[in-house]
Amino acid sequence: MASGSIKKDKNTGKYYYVLDIGKDGGRKQKKKRGFATKKDAEIALAKLLTEVNDGTYLEPSKNTLVQLMEKWIESKKGNMTRLTVDSYKSYIVNHIAPSNIGSKQLAKLSSDDIEEFIKYLRTKKTDKGKNLSDSTIQRIFNIVVTALNYAKKMKYVKENVALNVDRPQISKRKLQVWDVEEVNKFLEHIKKYRHFLAFYLAIHTGMRQGEILGLPWSNIDFDNKTIRVTQTLEHDAKGITEGAKTNSSVRSISISDEVIAQLKKQYHMIEEEKENAGELYQDNDDLVICTNIGKPVFADTLTKFMRKSIRELNVTPIRFHDLRHTSASLMLKIGVHPKIVSERLGHSSVTITLDTYSHLLPNMQEEAAKRLSNLLNKPLQ
Repeated sequence: MASGSIKKDKNTGKYYYVLDIGKDGGRKQKKKRGFATKKDAEIALAKLLTEVNDGTYLEPSKNTLVQLMEKWIESKKGNMTRLTVDSYKSYIVNHIAPSNIGSKQLAKLSSDDIEEFIKYLRTKKTDKGKNLSDSTIQRIFNIVVTALNYAKKMKYVKENVALNVDRPQISKRKLQVWDVEEVNKFLEHIKKYRHFLAFYLAIHTGMRQGEILGLPWSNIDFDNKTIRVTQTLEHDAKGITEGAKTNSSVRSISISDEVIAQLKKQYHMIEEEKENAGELYQDNDDLVICTNIGKPVFADTLTKFMRKSIRELNVTPIRFHDLRHTSASLMLKIGVHPKIVSERLGHSSVTITLDTYSHLLPNMQEEAAKRLSNLLNKPLQ
């Protein structure tokens, strides 16, 4: 059994406790100073004695938060993509290590420290002089929480102090989508562009950019008119990631005859390029969207081309990802059931679909009311 005593520091007039722990036949002492009153010291000692005697006491970790996070990333490498590991390391080096919590020992880390860290992130600037986005701040906070969960699991800390802090919120961005006229105007304008099909698929299927750029020909079933989404191209185009964003993102999408026709046109073009390039052609990934020698296409290539085209056309400025939102919005407006829209987009639940596109629901309800009244609009006898 551990035992302890309270003593008074003659120099400061404050109290401290001394805890004696029998360990491996020897004796180990723990001290904590700075209590203003004897009562405060007694309360702290009593709590510590209870933890030691019932086996719940944890030796305070001398690891800093950064050291913990490096250890945590190393333990998770097999379950993370290369880009995820790189982004986490970047967050540590650029945002966590220089902050108030980076060099702090886990045993001394508090909820107040985490709150100060969030305030610090809100003052940080990017290389372009802009504030960090709400989503970036939330991502950094999330990995700190996850790393501290790991610390608790490994018994480096008794509790995750970050869980006592409110998660930074993301200001909801107003969805920007195109109407049918803008979609047709854009597609007509870019119809001769080499990567026209990438934009066409985004609008007609609602697929994510990485899913389109990572789509192999083997995942297209021309006979049954389906596209199977099973992998994505990493953002830097240096690798393919098996699976998709979530389990539900691995899916089959039905496609129309018009989409089939565009895919066949792309297929014939690539076959000709293979023949012309000969041994220079790189067919390792069998990609639908590729360069003229079979290499993956950088996401930035599409982004830059889209921005240029939008300026030329003077249409609503949107991102490539907003083509996915445009696809969903148009489907909902023509009465496609939200569950079907959710399945095509690869959302984990229809709730996400409804939350994302709730701005369309009032108009849909109005249309539903009119259609029902028209159906039942018979003169009463």
